[in-house]
Amino acid sequence: MYEAMFDHKPPLLYILAGIGNTVFLFRGMLLATMILHTVLFYNLAKKVLPKTRPILANISGLLFVILTSLPVLEGNIANAELFMMVPVTASLLLLSPFWEKGQRQKAQGGYTRIAIAGLVAGVGWLFKVPVATDVAAVALFVFVFGKNTWGESLRALLSRRFWVYLICFAVPLLLSFGYYYLKGDGQSYLDTVLTMNLGYVSSWSTSQYSFNPFRSGLVVRATVLMGLSLLVYLVRKKLPRGLVLASLWFGFAFFGSLLSGRPYPHYLQEPVVPLSLLLSYLFVIENIAGWLVVMYLALWAGVTNRQIGFWGYPNLPIYRDFYEYTKRDISKQQYFYRFDGARRNYTIAEYLNQRMAPEDKLYLWGSDATIYNLTKRLPTGGKYIVNFHVADLHKHDYVIANLEKSQPKHMVILPEKTHFPELDEMIDREYIQVFEYEGARVYMRINGIK
Repeated sequence: MYEAMFDHKPPLLYILAGIGNTVFLFRGMLLATMILHTVLFYNLAKKVLPKTRPILANISGLLFVILTSLPVLEGNIANAELFMMVPVTASLLLLSPFWEKGQRQKAQGGYTRIAIAGLVAGVGWLFKVPVATDVAAVALFVFVFGKNTWGESLRALLSRRFWVYLICFAVPLLLSFGYYYLKGDGQSYLDTVLTMNLGYVSSWSTSQYSFNPFRSGLVVRATVLMGLSLLVYLVRKKLPRGLVLASLWFGFAFFGSLLSGRPYPHYLQEPVVPLSLLLSYLFVIENIAGWLVVMYLALWAGVTNRQIGFWGYPNLPIYRDFYEYTKRDISKQQYFYRFDGARRNYTIAEYLNQRMAPEDKLYLWGSDATIYNLTKRLPTGGKYIVNFHVADLHKHDYVIANLEKSQPKHMVILPEKTHFPELDEMIDREYIQVFEYEGARVYMRINGIK
């Protein structure tokens, strides 16, 4: 891992996928995780929402279940965002003696609990880096926003409690760096999780992996977040403690979901958790300060969505197709073919499976790596599997060097616009086209080429 494959995430999602090595098992793990998260979230909602209105906790829990399950937000897929938020909720519950009314006076010291809460939150960092913004919100809410004066709040930023929590949060990720360093993969892991993630933040808006916080909009969004934090801090004494948490947490989680500026809907699973709390508070806000915070968040969300244009996926066709399949109105093959690219991928994989020997190697140029799975082959062009990683990171020479070494018997070129002139030259020189389907071309290596 990290030497033989590339992605921007820390290792825990891949480890879980390796344990649950089929779609059924992996989604089963997601199901178990979300059942646990639902229990944790409901207990948090009961602590955060007004105890005089217990129905609000039920409403919040229902919203949480719906929003984290919707296909339109890719809640039906085992995304890192769904896994990484569980430790954040658990961490908040562990810290409840330090912020829940009636218990704060009892929570003197408590460094062991704070350290454990930080370590638990740090597990989320092993799924995906943006969870750090959620933990920042938790730290500010628990240790800073409960103070009475500016001076006390500033001192809280330098307090042992605050830094014990943050340092312990960093420990799991630091241990993972140590592990990969001892394996000899430390530099690759560091580049993947830290260095290249900085470039990833700007690559969507700049079309290159160079960190540019101004062109990517990061500076503007950070300014808006600081404005929200200042607003919530100034009116915090006029708001229920739970509304301070929900609004502050939503702002930081929303900022985390916008780090890359990409319109992928599963990114919004990060702010969905505090949003489920925030929406329930709409029923009980009693003053202009509360509505001012809500309006600020709504305006930010609306303007941002207009700028980024988050994608959405259809819901009803998914359930309609599955219903027709269960009724046997359509065959299994017809059901598969209703998914984008499935007819092409299955057809090409069937063609290759009938002609490839177990030792034969395969390379695919495109952004859909499904054919590797359907043919039970590993990629042979190095650790950059999809074309946009090769193009964005300028790894063309690296891929060609790996292909010259591995000499795959077949290459599949998907009908996409990302050009790779060096690959075209290799195909012209060493391969012949043997099959084409829906614009995808299959090439076979000419015998005798060395």
